[in-house]
Amino acid sequence: MESSSSSLLDKKVIIFSGGTDGIGRNSLNYLILEDNLKFILPVRNIEKGEKVVKELKEIKANVDIKLMKMDLSSFESIKEFVKEFNELNEPLDILVNNAGLINTEFKTTSDGYESTMGVNHLGPSLLTLLLLPKLNQSKHGGNIVFVASKMHDRVTQLDFEQTLGKEDKNNTDFSSSNYEYSKSKLYNILFSKELQNKLIEKGSDIKVNSLHPGFAVTHLFEKHGWFANNLVLPVLVYFKGNKLDDMGSALANLTLNKLNEKGKYFTLTKITEPSKFASNPNNTINLWNKTCKLLSIDFNKINL
Repeated sequence: MESSSSSLLDKKVIIFSGGTDGIGRNSLNYLILEDNLKFILPVRNIEKGEKVVKELKEIKANVDIKLMKMDLSSFESIKEFVKEFNELNEPLDILVNNAGLINTEFKTTSDGYESTMGVNHLGPSLLTLLLLPKLNQSKHGGNIVFVASKMHDRVTQLDFEQTLGKEDKNNTDFSSSNYEYSKSKLYNILFSKELQNKLIEKGSDIKVNSLHPGFAVTHLFEKHGWFANNLVLPVLVYFKGNKLDDMGSALANLTLNKLNEKGKYFTLTKITEPSKFASNPNNTINLWNKTCKLLSIDFNKINL
């Protein structure tokens, strides 16, 4: 009885966004096989989430998983999710920022930002910053993963002050090169690197890494037949593609981060170097400052 109680107390709690489709969904197939994990899945569509929970319980009947409502395109929804999660009085050990989208036309979030930037960068950044106090309390040492992409290396120069948050129909590119998606993935890498630096300065044990999980046609492209045929499939051929199981396994591996890596960029399971632009410390600082300004968050006032 005592060991059972101890086992329950030792459960690691994971908040995992983007777990209903593609790489994230595949990764959960691996993660649920681990002992002593509890999953919180923030989803926009509860019905879709319930279907995933049912599938996962067919693999492991006693999987500990809870759905919660959250929309990354809305700061209000993100703040409400964090409030409701904190009210559960659960610990938090791992945060996986996996959800994302690709647009083929200009759209905005409820906060007025171009939606690729909002959902892929600003939303996950806000979620992460709001959850830092909880992650910092993890007795296992908090772990954060940002799912990025090799497509970040298409961006070789950028003025964050003049660009981020000021995207409009006249200065965005949703052609086959989809520069907006590449920018958002660059932002993920830069933000994760500077967040790690800031946490080290504060003496926090939280580990932050970013990951290029490979290329596959997932829900990111399912509504855009032209886009998938003209961009995604050539990309898959060029990079020789990756098996979805390998990609999901790589994300699961970094989610668990049993080697306690921090401040790294991974390609599948290998530590690699991001682009020269993404490796420039001036760029990490500039992106960080502009992001915190847009989110109206002062990192120094976060209780760690």
